[in-house]
Amino acid sequence: MWDFKNKGEVPLYQNIVVTCGVSLLTGSRNVFSMNRDETMREIRPWLHERNIDRQKQSKIEHWLHHARQFAHEVAKQPNRVCAEYSMIYELRRQGRLGERPTIVLIVTETVGGRIVEAMLTELLERDFRANVHVIYVEVDVKHPKRLQETLGEYMSKVANALMRGEPSTTCFAPIGGYKVMTSLGYIVGAFLNYPTAYMHEDEQVLHEIPPVPIHIDEQFVHRYFDLLRKCQTDLVAIDGLSYQEKQCIDQYPSLFYRDEEFVCLSAFGQFLLEHEKYKHLFETSYFVSRQVAHILQHNRHQSLFVYQQMQELVKKLKYREGDTAVLYHEKSFETVDPRKAKYHLYKGASNGQTAFRLAYRYVEEEDRLYANYLWLDHDRYEREAAKGKGIYEDDSSFSDITTQLVGAVR
Repeated sequence: MWDFKNKGEVPLYQNIVVTCGVSLLTGSRNVFSMNRDETMREIRPWLHERNIDRQKQSKIEHWLHHARQFAHEVAKQPNRVCAEYSMIYELRRQGRLGERPTIVLIVTETVGGRIVEAMLTELLERDFRANVHVIYVEVDVKHPKRLQETLGEYMSKVANALMRGEPSTTCFAPIGGYKVMTSLGYIVGAFLNYPTAYMHEDEQVLHEIPPVPIHIDEQFVHRYFDLLRKCQTDLVAIDGLSYQEKQCIDQYPSLFYRDEEFVCLSAFGQFLLEHEKYKHLFETSYFVSRQVAHILQHNRHQSLFVYQQMQELVKKLKYREGDTAVLYHEKSFETVDPRKAKYHLYKGASNGQTAFRLAYRYVEEEDRLYANYLWLDHDRYEREAAKGKGIYEDDSSFSDITTQLVGAVR
């Protein structure tokens, strides 16, 4: 942990992601404190109310109108607003804030959250010429299973907000909200390799915490796919699990939440498996033509290799990781007419005995891979692909092999 002021040349922060609490209202000495007068005190019993209806919205607007009369005091007491405002103010004071920064406020969907985000949005736009975005999150602390789900959703929203900017120019400050939101916010930042910032309010010193690498091996996900999938969708009776599955739960407690005799994914487990990095395992559907199905049926010793290559292809397409010359190998054939092509050619790996070559189409909106024509012999591929085999027309109707593919590679 170190002080920003002691650093050398560093990039300006153009994107700031802040988790917000209600200290703007609850801080006893703050400009907009609920202790300020009778009207502000009326907020207290409504602070954590959810399900904002017309009556609650009317009260929110009434309190906001009243609170705005104190806004002129912020210029003289910038450190008596809230921790979130102090963070932005200190970034500018230290010359770390970019011009017209984008600031994302993550707030709970409560009366207090609505008031805080409205006041902060006005202040940040006025004082820092910021482009402010607001993301509402729900955290259900009363029901254990729902709590894990809502916290998982919260982590995904934090991740999406962070990934709009580069780590070097993004300041992530999980400083407000429920304590569990702060803790899980740090985990998200570390997982995505974003540093997190902390504001020591009394001393007005800004600290940065570098990310600690967090990684779950993909082979682990394959091995326990059935268990993870079951726990992702519902509470599962522990007595009905195998010995290996129970061992997995004991060895990886951060991924699971126990509720007496049942288990489900924890908030971190939900976030992890719904993250982009693992979507190709949990969401993609795989469809094959009769020709591909026939090859798989008669080359069972090669089926695992074929399935793995299909997953690798999807991974490369989703995350733009692959060489375009490999993903769109039809471009290497001068005789192939791209105007007539319905499918692309993928030049996959070789396992010493077999080459993987595939005519495919990936539909991103549906997250589906269609395998139209498969070659396991390179020389035959070169001859037939040059003539447009598998590229111009559907080989046949397609069948869904997602279940057997995932089951084979896990």
